[in-house]
Amino acid sequence: MMMALGIAVAVLWLLLCVVWAILSIPGGLMANDSGAFSIHAQMWMLAGLAIGQLTVAAAGVPLGLAIPWAESRSSLLWTFAALLAAGLVLQAASVAGFFRFGRM
Repeated sequence: MMMALGIAVAVLWLLLCVVWAILSIPGGLMANDSGAFSIHAQMWMLAGLAIGQLTVAAAGVPLGLAIPWAESRSSLLWTFAALLAAGLVLQAASVAGFFRFGRM
């Protein structure tokens, strides 16, 4: 029962990450519609967004495993938190760097 719940949580997390990617990648593609920023900076931003989103998606695995594996729950939740924080910081830094340093 707990294993099924863990799998359901991990699958739900991955589905939410797919929705986030579907919503954020087009925004990143349209961020330079005015042409005021360099294409190089935009490509770096999109790469940072993609890597950050993959890192956040990978955080769902330890989250799902923390439910059935009570003896490892603490370390799995710390791993989840670290992956989530790293992915979010990478995405935020990519967008901030684009707008801060991307002007031509």
